[in-house]
Amino acid sequence: MSSFGAASGGIITNRNFLLLWSGNAISLVGFHGARIAYPLLVLALTGSPSQAGIVTFAMTLPSLIFQIPAGLVADYTDRRRTLWWCQFAGLMATCMALVAVAGRPPGLLLLLSITAFLEGTANVFFVVSELGVVRNVVSVEQRPVALAFLEAELPIAQLIGRATGAVIYGLARWLPFAVNALSYLCCLGTLSAMRTDYTDNTARRSEGSSTPSRTWTRIVEGVAVMWSNSFLRGSTAIMALSNSIFQVVILLLLLEIKIDGLPTWTVGLVLGAAGVGGLLGAGIAARLTTRSNARVVFGVSVWAWLVALVPIALSSNPYMMALSFGCIGGIGRFVSVVLVVFQVAVIPDQVLGRAIAAAEFLHAAAVAFGALAGGYLLAAVGTRATGWIMVAAMFGLAVGGTRLSLSRGRRRESVEP
Repeated sequence: MSSFGAASGGIITNRNFLLLWSGNAISLVGFHGARIAYPLLVLALTGSPSQAGIVTFAMTLPSLIFQIPAGLVADYTDRRRTLWWCQFAGLMATCMALVAVAGRPPGLLLLLSITAFLEGTANVFFVVSELGVVRNVVSVEQRPVALAFLEAELPIAQLIGRATGAVIYGLARWLPFAVNALSYLCCLGTLSAMRTDYTDNTARRSEGSSTPSRTWTRIVEGVAVMWSNSFLRGSTAIMALSNSIFQVVILLLLLEIKIDGLPTWTVGLVLGAAGVGGLLGAGIAARLTTRSNARVVFGVSVWAWLVALVPIALSSNPYMMALSFGCIGGIGRFVSVVLVVFQVAVIPDQVLGRAIAAAEFLHAAAVAFGALAGGYLLAAVGTRATGWIMVAAMFGLAVGGTRLSLSRGRRRESVEP
């Protein structure tokens, strides 16, 4: 049996991992279904892409505020318990949104911004702790396949969540939020069913954690780990800026579909295509990922993103947009698996949460900027010009990615906290 097959078999029999992964995947399906409903609802109520961008920004803003605290929580508390409380907080927030959308009280847009912010906050703490839990419940041999499964959660959510979210939004505007609430309940159940017979270094990480004077030092440790490795540093920056571009592209797609008067299921078709591509990308990466090829894979992937963006700038045909977005999603998941395997291999467990949080902070800042600026850019120059501006921006990142992948400077294969 190949090493991939052996690892896959181990994953299938790993009860803790299956409970963790299945519950989290279902929760993300509901989350992304509601996430696509937020801008659709605001566009229907106001017709304003800038207002839709503001609500989307409210959901991404917590990533700017809470990434670093989330890293500290991940490294100094029981990570599984953190996941449970994050799901509970998300459940409360989406129930508030459900009541608000069904009742249509005054100040609905403000209420939706608040609930989006609360769900985004819960998601930040969840994502940072999740990687550490996966690392704790699987063996080193199972790690590449487990991380590929973990990366597949997002394309599954994009495929099912966005598609069904758009469809059921067309049936009733409150329905995506109700489905989201059910998905949170499911994840709470699977997290509660996990056994604690796995290695978790909480006790060791928690030693001395109550000393306030150490907080800043611990934060700096996480940033230093990411900064000390040139490939981690460069790839994190380029991935963050790429996410900003794609956030603008999503708003562009939503606006073009609205302008053309296409039905809401078209939104699910186009955005859900990223999930199809993402699943394929994650599956391929599980078989091919090695740490030695991370630089080359990364450099090639950014150029592939550039090629996939060109049809979106040229055409508003929904099938062409779906094909392009599917390619973008597939490339993104593939390179994400490559990078996360590299990160988990070189970053020590005791600083993993803080290091990942430092990287996610940059990603979140770029996504938040894209969500906020994208709406105003579209309102100012229109969809076609915005599409070409994004192509030009990605070209610049592709050049930077090539320089990073071909760098002959010092290459550190491990980092120390």
